Amino acid sequence: MIKEFLLDLCSNQFVSGNEYINGNILIDNFQPYTDSYEKDKIGSYIFKSNGTNNKKIMLSAHIDEIGLMVTGILDDGFLRFTSVGGINPASLVSQEVIVYGNSEVYGVIGIKPPHITSDEERKKPLQIKDLFIDTGYSKEKLQELVSVGDFAVIKRDPIALQGSRISAKAFDDRACVAVMLEVAKELKKISHKSNIYYTASAQEETGCRGATTASYKINPDIGIVLDVGFGSTPDLPPETADLGKGPVVAYGGRLNSKLTKKFIEVCKKYNYKIQYEVAPAATGTDTESLQINREGIPCILLSIPLRYMHTSVETIDFKDVENTGKAIARFINEIDNSDLEEILCF
Repeated sequence: MIKEFLLDLCSNQFVSGNEYINGNILIDNFQPYTDSYEKDKIGSYIFKSNGTNNKKIMLSAHIDEIGLMVTGILDDGFLRFTSVGGINPASLVSQEVIVYGNSEVYGVIGIKPPHITSDEERKKPLQIKDLFIDTGYSKEKLQELVSVGDFAVIKRDPIALQGSRISAKAFDDRACVAVMLEVAKELKKISHKSNIYYTASAQEETGCRGATTASYKINPDIGIVLDVGFGSTPDLPPETADLGKGPVVAYGGRLNSKLTKKFIEVCKKYNYKIQYEVAPAATGTDTESLQINREGIPCILLSIPLRYMHTSVETIDFKDVENTGKAIARFINEIDNSDLEEILCF
């Protein structure tokens, strides 16, 4: 059920700033495990499970994805475009695209054939200004369907690899939205005393905006930030994390050391695999939004190992999603039965 939810999310588009379009997928899946929800003015979705005390725990995973935006309509059905969020232009070559205009417009992104590419051109890094979306329409017809400012995404269906490995676009950060649903599902079984807020935050890829406004509204006692981290491949340094070996727990000055220690203790107690990373300064996640909101929110940061970040073939091990969700649910249960003030006191 969680896996089907995740693949459904990744098959649809939530380009940063455009999250409102497919929110029914979130609502339909979170409602059975939560008591209420709202969509704030930025576009974040906040689902609440009522507790029996006045404590508030916020989970945050961003729902938005990187994408493209139309900047010009040219002759012969070509579109100029720019990126929404960080994209390596090389990853766009030979991709199929869906442009969300008055209707869905399909296109492809090609590149100049090697036969007529000079040695000098080959040495230069590819730039987005060198790429175009080819739709096949006439300019006149395309102007009826598409406008400057319309969003576009890579057209890519999820695929199963060997074992529990899967590949899709937008696992950054839909994998962690699925983790939140797993937490909600588990807490229905083992109970919780705190009020739990599951936040699918908007506009993380363009500045962590949704988590800023959502955390200000919720004003939680603690924040659990969920994002993806760099999964190991042969061309990356050894400090990266292995797929299938559990979430990556971050250490750093912006993260609450006692909460981090408590999560590690819970994982060891219940035999959940975990990995570690250091984040001495900015984490590049919603942590920055939560940690300094209002008078400050004590946070932990957990990451799902992911290969090929910000491409259309992001790859994870689904076991990491399930086990991270179960571990967080146990962590919340243990927090609820501990002295939170003592844990948070330096």
